[in-house]
Amino acid sequence: MLDHKLLWQINIKNLAMKNNKNRLTLFVLIFGISAIAYLPLVTKFCYTFDDWYLMWAAKAYGSETFFPIFSVDRPLRAWLMYPAYQLFGENPLWYNLSAYLFRVLGGLAFGWMLGMLWPRARTAAISMVLLFVIYPGFLSQPNAIDYQSHIVALALALFSLALTVRAFIGTGSMRKRAPWLVVSALTGWLYLGLMEYYIGFEIIRFLLIFLLATRAETTWMVRIKKAVLGWLPLSIIPVGFVFWRVFIFVGERKATNAGAQLFLFLVSPLRAMYNWTTGLIFDTWDVLVMAWVTPLAQMLKFLNGTQILSGIGLGLLAILATWYTLRSLKDDEVGNWRREALWLGLGSVFAGLIPVILANREVSFPYFSRYTLISSAGAVMFLVALVSSLPRKAWQQAVFSTLILVAMLTHFANSVKFAAETASMKNFWWQVAWRIPHLEQSVTLVTLYPTAPLQEDYFIWGPANLIYYPVPLSEKDIQPGIFAAMPDADTVEKVLARERQQYDNRRKIITYANYRNILLLIQNQETDCVRVIDGQLPEVWQEDSEAFLQMAPFSEIDHVWTDMPENVPPSIVFGPEPEHGWCYYYQKASLARQKGDWEEARRLGDEASAKNVFYTATEIEWLPFIQAYALAGDTDKVTEIASHFRKRLDETGCQALAHPQIPEDARTALERQFCQQP
Repeated sequence: MLDHKLLWQINIKNLAMKNNKNRLTLFVLIFGISAIAYLPLVTKFCYTFDDWYLMWAAKAYGSETFFPIFSVDRPLRAWLMYPAYQLFGENPLWYNLSAYLFRVLGGLAFGWMLGMLWPRARTAAISMVLLFVIYPGFLSQPNAIDYQSHIVALALALFSLALTVRAFIGTGSMRKRAPWLVVSALTGWLYLGLMEYYIGFEIIRFLLIFLLATRAETTWMVRIKKAVLGWLPLSIIPVGFVFWRVFIFVGERKATNAGAQLFLFLVSPLRAMYNWTTGLIFDTWDVLVMAWVTPLAQMLKFLNGTQILSGIGLGLLAILATWYTLRSLKDDEVGNWRREALWLGLGSVFAGLIPVILANREVSFPYFSRYTLISSAGAVMFLVALVSSLPRKAWQQAVFSTLILVAMLTHFANSVKFAAETASMKNFWWQVAWRIPHLEQSVTLVTLYPTAPLQEDYFIWGPANLIYYPVPLSEKDIQPGIFAAMPDADTVEKVLARERQQYDNRRKIITYANYRNILLLIQNQETDCVRVIDGQLPEVWQEDSEAFLQMAPFSEIDHVWTDMPENVPPSIVFGPEPEHGWCYYYQKASLARQKGDWEEARRLGDEASAKNVFYTATEIEWLPFIQAYALAGDTDKVTEIASHFRKRLDETGCQALAHPQIPEDARTALERQFCQQP
C-alpha cells in the first residue's frame, strides 16, 4: 500500500482552482473557446459517413436495431445510441450539440486531473485543457452521430483517470480512498466497452500513479514497487476487460478482433516489430507536430478569401479571450511540473498510439484522425511544458497564440468542408427526388458525388432508402429496399461480366447488390444536374469518368416508376425543398420525357426561359428540351439553343439526341447543329 504521507504532501483544499471564481472563469473560457471552434456552422451539418446506415436502420426498424448492429464489435455502443435516438430522434443538430457538450466535459475532467497534479501551475493547466478541447488533429467532431461513442468514451476515460489521481493524492486512508477507486474502475469499464482501442488510457493510468510515486524521497526501487502496488487494484480494469474481450465476447468484425490483428505478428514477428516501431515513430510525429500542420493545409482549399478572414477572426477572438483570462492568474511554479509534464506527456502519446499500432492502423489526416484522440491529452501536456520552457515570456505567448490560431482556423475550415458536403448531398438527393417519383425495390444504384465523400456503398443506399424505403421490408433481417455499388473498377468488371446479386452482411444489415440490375446517377460537378442514365440512349458527356462510360449501356431506366406518387425527402435530413432553379426544370423535363409527355417538357422549357435559368445549363442537360422542341417543329428554339453550345455533343450524346420519335429530317438537322461532325 502506498505511503501517501511520504509520497504526496499536498493539501486537497488547494487542488485545481483556489476558489469558485477561478472555477467559473475556467468553465466560461473552455465552453466559450470550444463553442467558437465547433459551433459557428453546426446548424449546417447533417448525416455523413456511417451516420447514413445507422440513421436509416433506426428510422426503418426502430432504435432497438442498434443492439444487433453493434453486437458484432462494441455492444455497449447500443446502450448509448438507443437513449440518444429516443431523445434526439433523426435531428442531427442535437447529436452535434451533445458531442460538443461531451467534448467539453472531457476537457473539464482533464483539467480536474491536471489541477490535482500541478495545483500551483494553474496557467499551464488551463493552457493544456484549452489546447486539448480544440486539438486540431481530430477532425471528426462534425460526424457527431457515429462519433458520439468516441467522444463520450473520451470523457469517461479522462474522468476515470481524474478519479484515480483523486484517490491517490492526499493522506486519506484506504477506506476513504476506496469509493474513488470503485467509481474509477466502473467508468474505466464503461469507456472500454464503448471503444476498446482506448485501452491505451490504462497505460496512462499507470504513468499517473508512477508519477505520484516518484515524488517520494526514497530509492527508485521503492518508488517503482509502491507504484505497482498502488496500480494493482486498478489492474482489474484492463485485465477484466481483456479477459471478457478475448475469452467471453465473440466478435464478428475483423478490424476489432485481437486475434486477427496479432496474426500478422505470428506469421512474421520481425517484420511486424519493424512496422510497429516505425509506425509508432511516425505517428508520434503526426500527433505532436503534423496535427498542427497537415489538417490546416488540407482544409484551406475549402475556404475562400472571406472565409479565411472569418476563421482568422475567430482565432484572434479566442486568443484575446484566453490572454484576458490567463492574465488574472498568479502561479507559484514551485516544483518539477515541467519535467513531469514532458515525460508524462510523451509517455501518454506513446500509450495512446500503441493499441493503434498493434492493430496495424495508423494516424492519417483527415479520415483516420480519430486515432489521435487518446494521445492528444499527452501531446498538449508535452507541448505546453516545452513552450513554457522558452526563455522569454513574449516567445511563449507568441507560440501559444499561434497554436490557438492554427487550431481555430483548422476547425473552422473543417466545419466549412462538412457544411459544403452536407449541402452537396442535400442538393443531389433533392434532384433525384424531383426526377424519380419512386424506385423499384432491389435496384442497385451506382453514383459518384461531386463533393460529398463516398467510401462505402451505404453512403448511396442510406440516403436513397431514407427517401424511398424508410420502412421495414423484412421481419427477419435488417434489409434496405435499395442497394448500391461503388463506382470503381471492381464494379465495372462485375457489370460488364453481368454478374448476379452479391450477398453481404455488415453489422447485421443484409444487402444484395445486383450487377444485372443497376441504375446510374451521374453528377460530375456542383454546377451540373444529376443525370439518370437510360442505357438504351445513354446521355453521357465528355467529362464523365471512364467507369460510367463503360457501365452506361447497362443502366436500366425501367427501375424508375413514373406512375407512383412522389416521395418527398424528409426535411429534417435533407432540408427544405430548394428553390426551383435550372436543375428542377431539367429533372422534371427528363421525367416528362420518360413518360412520353413532350408537351409538359416544352412547357417546362418555356417556364425555365421565362425565369432566365434556361441557359445556365451544361450542354448535355438541354437534350430533353431539344427533343421536345424538335418534335413540336419549333426550329427557331432549337437554333437558339444551338447558339449557346460551347462544346458539340460527342458520339454518345448524338445517339441520345436521336430519339426514335423525332422525324428523320429533323434528326438530320439536329445532328448538323449539335454533333461534332456537321
